[in-house]
Amino acid sequence: MKVGITGSPQAGKTTLFRLLTGVAGSKPGSRTSSIGVMEVPDERVRILSEIYNLRKTTYARIDLADIQVHKGQEFLNGVRNLDTLVVVLGCFMDEPGVKDSLDFIDNMETEFCCADLASVESRLERLKLNKAKPVNQMEIPFLEKCKEALDREVPLRDIGFLPHELNLVSNFAFYSSKTVILAPNIAEEHLTSGSYPGMEQISKIGEDRGYKVVPFSGTVEEEIESLDEESRTEFLNTYGITQPGTARIAQAAYEALGLISFFTVNADEVRAWTIRLGTRAKEAAGKIHSDMERGFIKAEVVSFDDFSKVGSVKECRDKGLIRLEGKDYVVKDGDIVHIRFNV
Repeated sequence: MKVGITGSPQAGKTTLFRLLTGVAGSKPGSRTSSIGVMEVPDERVRILSEIYNLRKTTYARIDLADIQVHKGQEFLNGVRNLDTLVVVLGCFMDEPGVKDSLDFIDNMETEFCCADLASVESRLERLKLNKAKPVNQMEIPFLEKCKEALDREVPLRDIGFLPHELNLVSNFAFYSSKTVILAPNIAEEHLTSGSYPGMEQISKIGEDRGYKVVPFSGTVEEEIESLDEESRTEFLNTYGITQPGTARIAQAAYEALGLISFFTVNADEVRAWTIRLGTRAKEAAGKIHSDMERGFIKAEVVSFDDFSKVGSVKECRDKGLIRLEGKDYVVKDGDIVHIRFNV
């Protein structure tokens, strides 16, 4: 799963990329995308780490790309294989930055719909002329459904696809099916006041198009980054917020991808593991090690909420809070899991 950061020039996308990954990011004008890995902050992992005080703590991670090219075919090539886009909006630059960013969103959506329509029409033509074999018998009606939406400039993420059609969606690298998060980059004074240039327009776009809106201040985030944990908490309190904007953006991207975390604790490490919502216990075991999936017997499971109330596995066991689940158990976000297996 991969997330990309994009936006109009000078909006602050490379600053956000560096803050999230620790990687410098692409230089302005670069035709290649920098790739990094961002940790997904999770208070539950921090609490488990403090309780167990083990050598290593590992948070969930997502691949992140800094997309410098912002229009045309090169832009489409850069975002083709991404699952979610974070669009940085230059709201710290007041009206000029807001206008550029709003224009960027409109142009991006237009490019996405046009590219998808061209792809759908080309595929339909080849199928109807028997120049290509259909994936299955539902492909032509599925493509016609996509074409009808795209002709009306409706992005495919807004279409209610049936379960069997969702399998077909995954076969196409549709641009307009990607989830989008808007990240207004605001000035320090706007963070304090709670409003910023273009806020009403951006909120309406988010509401109309189903985009999550997560404001941040690049200037403030860079200052937060330089502080120790205690000073950071005090600093955030002065703005009336509990989390840095970068943490909220990372979490929003994680959720947009349909991902959840389960946790394991062993002799050396507290770790968050990333799985898709709906993953069953045996498949989740395979995330830890292939032998665990192959030799799966049972999963010992306790929810983080139950664990946090009593503070230890022993207490959870004494109170009957630990459950034995089979291979078809659907792992829930926040489950603390121990796999029983034999190979």
